[in-house]
Formats: sequence, structure tokens, C-alpha cells
Amino acid sequence: MAAVTYDPTMSTKGKSKGWWSVTTMAIISLVTALLLLEVDRGTLPFIDLTTLGPDLAIVLLVVLVICVSWLMITIIGKLFENLLGPVVGSYAQVRSVWKMISYAIWTIILLALLFGIMGDVGSLGVYIGLIGAALTFVLQKPLLNIAGWLLITYRGLYRIGDRIMLDDVKGYVLDIRIMYTEVREFGEWMKGDTFTGRIATIPNSTVFDGPILNYTKDLPFIWDEVTTMVTYESDIELAKRYIIESAREVVGDSMATNYDLYRSRLGIRDLEQYLLRAPELRMEMADSGVNVYVLYFCPTERRRVVQSEITERIWKRFMDDPKVGIAYPHVHLVGMHRE
Repeated sequence: MAAVTYDPTMSTKGKSKGWWSVTTMAIISLVTALLLLEVDRGTLPFIDLTTLGPDLAIVLLVVLVICVSWLMITIIGKLFENLLGPVVGSYAQVRSVWKMISYAIWTIILLALLFGIMGDVGSLGVYIGLIGAALTFVLQKPLLNIAGWLLITYRGLYRIGDRIMLDDVKGYVLDIRIMYTEVREFGEWMKGDTFTGRIATIPNSTVFDGPILNYTKDLPFIWDEVTTMVTYESDIELAKRYIIESAREVVGDSMATNYDLYRSRLGIRDLEQYLLRAPELRMEMADSGVNVYVLYFCPTERRRVVQSEITERIWKRFMDDPKVGIAYPHVHLVGMHRE
């Protein structure tokens, strides 16, 4: 079978999407500005300006302000991320901060346009009340999504760059918009935390329907364990030594280095007694042997790699020593002897 190669020129959607949006908005802004200029001069072709009055100019002005604002915020956002990303060390964190800044800017712009158009504060209050009642009735789901976004933002349930599980979807948070959250999915048909290649779009209202699991809210570490079933005929003390040595070689230094940091981030001091400074063992009797568990914590994104490295070291040690063996379910056939 011929090898499959990836040609980056075959798909440019992801790379060009942002710039196509910027170019389109720039063209709309230019056309709107020209139309607005013609309206002010009263020379707009094919339209009788005397029947439109000032309404057309107001509409065009609002469109122009929104388009230019979107254009400037998008360009500044890209510069903000590219300049501060290397300094902060996390593009996800910089993008998350800029999202909050851009939402604040949009709120100011929209309020300024609304007050500038309506003029009379009294009529503005009545207008907002009527519109609010209609939107509440018609747009229940979108409003729930907005409420979910406010809860996510205010409570810090998760941020861009976090690894979460939401509505049975596990993934890396790429973006948090007012209506939905985008995550790069991992797990599903893949083992561990390996990415599937899919982008999941989850409505923000989902936060009201079930639990939210955040793998990296306080620290980028997660707990895990490797299980080894040892035969009853094995030297159990030797098996335990091989297993704990394998774990210490892989995560021992990392756990010791990050123990104090992890301890300082515990929400309740009572949990300190459960925090491990080094890998530890647990045992359990089973049908075919003794299950020996080695417990540890490691960086979230390296969970499967760490598990694989520990398993490989245990396997090699067991294979080199006949005094220990890995148990597996099997059946013995015993023949009957007749005299």
C-alpha cells in the first residue's frame, strides 16, 4: 500500500478563514462609507432621498461603526496575541484575556450607538423593555447560552487552554464565545487523552445541565495509576520493588519537585494527608493473582506517555527475573487416571 502524505496546499480553510473575514469586513466598511458620503451629498443614484429622510444615513452610520470596530478589534487581537504570547508563555491565556477586553469594548460601542440613536432616555427605557420581553419569549435557548457564558466567565469554570469534560465531551478548550464553547476533542475511540482530530462545539447552556470536569483549573497535574497483576507463585516483595522503582524512575523527580506547589493549591488543608510526595503502592487480591497498583500524579497532557513508560519498565524487569511473573486468566485441564 502506498504511503499517504499530507499536502498542506490541499486544505487552506483553517489558515485563510480569519483573513477572508478581515478582507470581507474591510470591503463592507469601504462600501458603507462611500454610500454614507453619497447620502450626505444627496446624490445617491436610483434612490429618492427625500422619502428616506435621515433614517438611511443613521443605518449606514451604525453599519460603518460596527464594521470598522470589528475590523480594528480583530486586527488588534491578532497583534495582541502574537506580541504577548511569547512573553507570557501561553497563547491560550493571552487570547482568553483579549476575549474579555474585546467584550468590554463591544459593550461600550453598542451602548454608545444605542444612546446616540435613541436620544431620549425615557423612550429608551420603554424601547428596551419591549425588546427585552420579546427576546425573552422568542430567544430562550440563546439567552440560556448567554447566561451560561456569564457563569463560565464570572466563576472561572474553565478558560481557553484548559482540559475539560462537558456534556460527555472531553477536550482542550480552543475558544469561549457568547453562545458556545469550542474544544479539540480527545478520548472517545482513542485511548487516554489522545486527540481525535475533531472540533466539538458545545452550547454554553450545557453548564446548567450537568457537572463540569476541569482537568487543569488549579494545576496542570492529574492523578493516575498503573495496575500489574502478579501471580500467586511470584516473590511479591520483589515484584513490589520492581513496580515502585519503575514508577520512581519516570515520575519520582516530578512529584518531589511539584509537591509543595500542589500542596499550596489544595482547597482544603484536610486533603494534605492524601497528597503523595512519591509513588506509592496499593494491593488487592484477585482470581488469577494479586493486583498491585502504583499511584502517582503527572502532567495532564503526558498522562498516557507516563503510563506507557512505567508499564514498559515493569514489563522489562519482570521478563528479566523468573522469580516474578505477570498473571493472566487461564484454564488448566487436569486428566483423570484410571487404574
